[in-house]
Amino acid sequence: MKLFLTCVLFVAMLSFEATAQQPDTVGCKMMRIEAEQLPELNIPRYGHCTFFANGELTVIGGHTTGFVPTATAEYFSDGAWHTVHTVYAHDHGIAVPMKSGKVLVCGGANEPLGIGQTYTAEWYDPATHTCEGFGCMDMKRSNFSATEIDSGRVVIVGNWFKDDGMELFDGYKTFSSLKEVAAKRSCPYILRTDKDNVMIFSSLDTKHISGIRPDSIIVDQLNGEPFHAPLLDEWRPLAYDIPQMSERCFIGNEATGDYAYLLPVENAEGQIGFVKTQGTDFSLFSTICAVPMVFQGDSILYHFPIVDRQRGRGYLVGFSPSKRVYVLCVDYTERPAPLTLYYTDPMLATGPTWPVVNADGNLILVGGLGDSNYNPLKSVVVLRVHPDAPLLAAPASFPWLWVGIIVALVVVFFFVYLIIYRAQKTTQHKNDRVDEHDEANETDEVADLATPTTNEADEELLQHVCQLMEEQHLYLNSGLKLSDVATAAGCNRNTLSACINNLRHCSFSQFVNMYRVEHAKQLLGQPDTRASEVWMESGFANETTFFRAFKAIVGMTPSEWKNK
Repeated sequence: MKLFLTCVLFVAMLSFEATAQQPDTVGCKMMRIEAEQLPELNIPRYGHCTFFANGELTVIGGHTTGFVPTATAEYFSDGAWHTVHTVYAHDHGIAVPMKSGKVLVCGGANEPLGIGQTYTAEWYDPATHTCEGFGCMDMKRSNFSATEIDSGRVVIVGNWFKDDGMELFDGYKTFSSLKEVAAKRSCPYILRTDKDNVMIFSSLDTKHISGIRPDSIIVDQLNGEPFHAPLLDEWRPLAYDIPQMSERCFIGNEATGDYAYLLPVENAEGQIGFVKTQGTDFSLFSTICAVPMVFQGDSILYHFPIVDRQRGRGYLVGFSPSKRVYVLCVDYTERPAPLTLYYTDPMLATGPTWPVVNADGNLILVGGLGDSNYNPLKSVVVLRVHPDAPLLAAPASFPWLWVGIIVALVVVFFFVYLIIYRAQKTTQHKNDRVDEHDEANETDEVADLATPTTNEADEELLQHVCQLMEEQHLYLNSGLKLSDVATAAGCNRNTLSACINNLRHCSFSQFVNMYRVEHAKQLLGQPDTRASEVWMESGFANETTFFRAFKAIVGMTPSEWKNK
């Protein structure tokens, strides 16, 4: 009976902890959605631009297998992808669909591995599927942003590991420098504040993946002086490592002079929220509940936003270790805004990339980041989030879901207890028939068998794994998997996972991140080393993971730790 009560108490504690982690997410609808695979791209790519032009889904630039820039574009027509050769390669460059119907394509890395910048600029004409090179930007750029304003002019700002400045494209063939910027940025937001002005800000400096966050965010303007937005001190805009088009977040009405945007933001604890901008005003956008960061024990890492203005819905796409794809929907026309978390079954051939909205109101992910920049994807996935689409599962909230799980587990444990109890009674009945000598011998034998051996084996295995980590520095491989370490240690992955869980009380990824954080601390301890330079050298796949893991383990950000 003690076993049964212990199991029930353990399950209740787990469920309480799970619900306590997200007390404010009650009211967020949870809905499973179907993901449809479309024909694959001809060329795997990441760091590309995706958009609709002339009614056709189109991708331009990026890099392909081997982290090599590709001088190609593709458009989807008649059920297949068609390849177009561009004049230049634009890996981490920008493509701006213009009101004229053409697409301005410029900048990007000039070498494999995302190294360097280029001046190059060209037109893509979706009507003829042709490209025409016409000139160069005022400054070499990669990982920057651009936005069209009135009269077909384009504001360009941002850079990667280089100087930054503001320049203007006249809409024809000429780029010209405008002015210096108060802060150098990578992949910044460029938000229109009226028909002739924009404001510019980012949570990253020109070293595009930065572990050092500024104390405050300075906002530049095309016309006007830089200013400080206090709200952004607490809620930082999400950072991106590939160029963005800020118009994806536009929720206003240009015809009426309403220049409003809905932006995803993150606080120091890693909680996601939303900020609305109206002109140069910033305000925290109210939602009916907090944004879920975990679903059924699966942690969600949110990436890229997109707005469907026709239906008044904003989306934030996220991914998780389980390979599920998540889409958080914000019905921004209501106050407070309802939230819906859509989720898919685990998907192996989908990775982070900017989404687009099709005419049906569904999201499309084209290509994306695979297990590394050396192995981008060529998958094309439609996520059916249209509000009128048939739902595959009824809405559920976290507390009721956990109540159902608790009831089911209690029933299972009860039947297991009955089976064990009856087996013990049967064994006891047989033992009663054994004489005292045999009973004593049997007791000794049972005692010997009960001597723990699995703990010693686990300790030896963990010691061996730690030795491999310390001597071979396995943790420096950003793509390190549980199966890789299990093979090196001469055991299977389930045994290793159970060993780490039992002795270190953490997951495999947390176990590896502890080594990575210690390595990062050694690098940060060097006088001239910046946090922005250590995440990759420590084995982390990206800056966001590094920042969260460091804060979770050390209790402070990398910059705070270095300063202290």
